Amino acid sequence: MSQAKESGTGQQERRRALVDATMTAIAEQGFSNLTLAHIARLAGLTAGIVNFYFTSKEALLLETLKSVAEEFEQTVYAALDAAPSSPAEQLQAIVFASLDPGITEPRKVAVWYAFGAEARARQDYQAICGHRDATYFARIQTLCVAIVAQADPGVRVSASAIAHALCGLIDEFWQWILYQGPQFDRVAARGQCQAFLASVFPWAYEFPDHAPGAVFGAVSTPYALRQATATDLPELARLFDLYRQFYQQPPDRAGALAFLGQLITDGASVVFLAEDRDGRALGFTQLYPAICSVAMRRYWVLYDLYVERSARRSGVARALMQRARQHAEETGALRIDLETARDNLAGQRLYEQLGYVREQEFHKYSLPIF
Repeated sequence: MSQAKESGTGQQERRRALVDATMTAIAEQGFSNLTLAHIARLAGLTAGIVNFYFTSKEALLLETLKSVAEEFEQTVYAALDAAPSSPAEQLQAIVFASLDPGITEPRKVAVWYAFGAEARARQDYQAICGHRDATYFARIQTLCVAIVAQADPGVRVSASAIAHALCGLIDEFWQWILYQGPQFDRVAARGQCQAFLASVFPWAYEFPDHAPGAVFGAVSTPYALRQATATDLPELARLFDLYRQFYQQPPDRAGALAFLGQLITDGASVVFLAEDRDGRALGFTQLYPAICSVAMRRYWVLYDLYVERSARRSGVARALMQRARQHAEETGALRIDLETARDNLAGQRLYEQLGYVREQEFHKYSLPIF
């Protein structure tokens, strides 16, 4: 029984890995050059194994669309269940949930638009998502009707027109997510939605105190990057302690502070910080210098990368790694090396998207010294 369970779990994990790899492949190539061999490579599997789980490429594509559609539906309705019962609060819950980072990850958005862009795929999209889309719009329109009913007598407002406009606004933001990727500013987008709701339903919503004026054709990020100094040690130690706890180490803020302080004082490492608009640290990456004797060149080891939970899926990790690359180029380094766990598929996908190549020629050995 236990072995059967493990086998079933393993099969589910491989199916999820294939769906995840398909999202990546669609985001990179669309439908035109998509092959099962490429998807299998992204998933770390063989093409023969793919055929064991899915009878065809089309079956895998449909499973991928179904997966993102179900996740969107679950996220929106979970937000509705958690929201207060007033129509205004319910509508705002739907709108904000529709911009949730988990369901609007650029790869998932690419899946939606890929099916819409291909004539042969539109019928498949309609079969899987048509009823869901209609139900989603009907819920928004019903809530708009209820909010209009709360207006003063004599106010003329079209609930249907507002529902269409609101869905169009969300769709526009989804397009900018597709264009801008992790750099899209969801905070500003939600502010724009709130400003729209307050503009059309002033009796139900308050206008934001600071109405956002973001132009979504331009890149806007809710964080800034810079090299850490000794004055950053308290915030850096906080993140470093969380990073170590992620790897099942006991909390030790004082130890983290002393360790990092020594490294920075000695110039033994270089640390880059990501900060939000209030100056609070969101994540960091730490680079250690090394030497390649054969090439007679210096290189960097990217040993630490951590983003706190609230800032994940917002492009912080990618931005930190790009800043590390910039530093390597500025210092004339040969390369950057890093290691990651074999089951860290999300990390591997990010590294490969950024141009990192997995080592195939050498084995790594370690000699424990206690």
